[in-house]
Amino acid sequence: MVTSDEAHRAAHRRAYDIFEGVQSDQREVALAELPAALSDANLHGWTDVALILDAAAAVDAITHPDSGGQAAATVAAVGQAVDALVDRAEELGSSALQGLALGLRAVVSANADDKAATVLDAARAIALLDDDNESPLDRCVGYVVAAAAFNTLRLWELVDDLYDRALQFGAAAHETRQSAAVVVNRVLTRLEWALAVVEHGDVEPGDVELADELLDAVLDVVPAALAAELPTLWRLNVLACADVASLLRGIDADRILGRVDEHRRALTGAGDLEVLPMLEAATAVVLWRSGQREAAVEAAMQAIPATSATSGAATFPLWARAHVLAAADPSAATAALLDHTHAVVRLLWQSRRTVLAAARAQILIEQRQHEHLALTRAVNTDALTGLFNRRRFELWLQQPVAELRACTALLMIDVDDFKEVNDRFGHDCGDEVLRRVASMMASAVRPDDVAIRHGGDEFALILEGDDLRASAVRELAERLSAAISGASWAGVAPELQVSVSIGAALSHRTRKRAGVDPAALYKVADAALYRAKGSRSRIALSEV
Repeated sequence: MVTSDEAHRAAHRRAYDIFEGVQSDQREVALAELPAALSDANLHGWTDVALILDAAAAVDAITHPDSGGQAAATVAAVGQAVDALVDRAEELGSSALQGLALGLRAVVSANADDKAATVLDAARAIALLDDDNESPLDRCVGYVVAAAAFNTLRLWELVDDLYDRALQFGAAAHETRQSAAVVVNRVLTRLEWALAVVEHGDVEPGDVELADELLDAVLDVVPAALAAELPTLWRLNVLACADVASLLRGIDADRILGRVDEHRRALTGAGDLEVLPMLEAATAVVLWRSGQREAAVEAAMQAIPATSATSGAATFPLWARAHVLAAADPSAATAALLDHTHAVVRLLWQSRRTVLAAARAQILIEQRQHEHLALTRAVNTDALTGLFNRRRFELWLQQPVAELRACTALLMIDVDDFKEVNDRFGHDCGDEVLRRVASMMASAVRPDDVAIRHGGDEFALILEGDDLRASAVRELAERLSAAISGASWAGVAPELQVSVSIGAALSHRTRKRAGVDPAALYKVADAALYRAKGSRSRIALSEV
């Protein structure tokens, strides 16, 4: 029999299969599976799975902006959808899924040529993903997405490092196509990096040796990629990348040139967006080097820029065309074209260095801030329940009245006869009761509400809002009370029954009164809790 947890894990893995599928030659199959998987996730309340599936749809919109199903999805609409993913991930409280969503938003910003937003979101994503308590699979995918964002900025040093991090997850990465995706992306990234250095070698001769080292680094990682179980498109991409690197290194050039047309047909048929432009451009350069001038010019004229939104080698086809045409026709016009290309290469490389320095600095800033927030949360969090602790409550009590919202409610919640639970069923059972009550509290409130373990078997909820009403406070209290008393506690201990008493106090700011200070509100709520213990409903509410 499949348990609920097992079904959730299976759905989680399936969501990432779809996430990767929309980026492969299995795209149509993945898109066909997505609606049913999303419906199933929503039906079971698997909000994390639903978020991953919606992220898959966003990835498809980003990588196929002009395809039939996405023709009506404007850039603004995709941006709004990804913004919503970021908000949902924050509500879930999963730092890894926040990192994934922020990484996607960074890619969207990069496509809009907003480098500052790209760096900020990608750096934040990395800081959030560096959390060992999060799902390894979520973290693995998050690193890959953040790498895609940095790749659009041509920050290949950071991309390579993020792939290292993703591959550290081993078994988790193998649960889906993640390990395959990483090793394939590493081949692509290293080739894009090498091609950029080849371009720059024209204006900085010292980069020629570095270009050869990077081309060799491409060939170094090809065997690991081909050893993985790859979709057809990915395998074709790896083989073509290996041929581009070999061509530019002068390895077996005649044999590779003889199969370029075969590569071209296969890549076109598989829907490739990234590798074919690099292959065509490299072919033109190598044909010229080998003395096949007419064929080189023809190949150069066919070379087109990459249309992929995440390609890091978009300029290489234009560079190759200018290089070959200027050599074939040393007229003033073609010489000017090559000079212009060199100027563009210089500017891009200078910009890359500046952005790389800024990105590294921003990553450090975000990591320090995240570490500080983690320490702050640890100090203010109850270890048993995960709710805020008494220290957080004391900080609230010290707030000036002026800092409170127009309406503030405090609910004091006490587990009935908790001493008897401990005495009869044991302290381990009592701890589990407290954990489950805390979980139900956290699920019952809004994201901005504050749930606190006040001490022992007593909890507190702080609600604030400009239009908070007594009816809403009472409804929340009744709903929480019913959820706790109606829960199935037999799984914790046979014959176990749990109920709570709730005392609530609500203050309103008026023209004549600034409001009730937190300490005074606490006294009123505590008194209401005392009354609730003696009432039939176990709920009492006072307005002040």
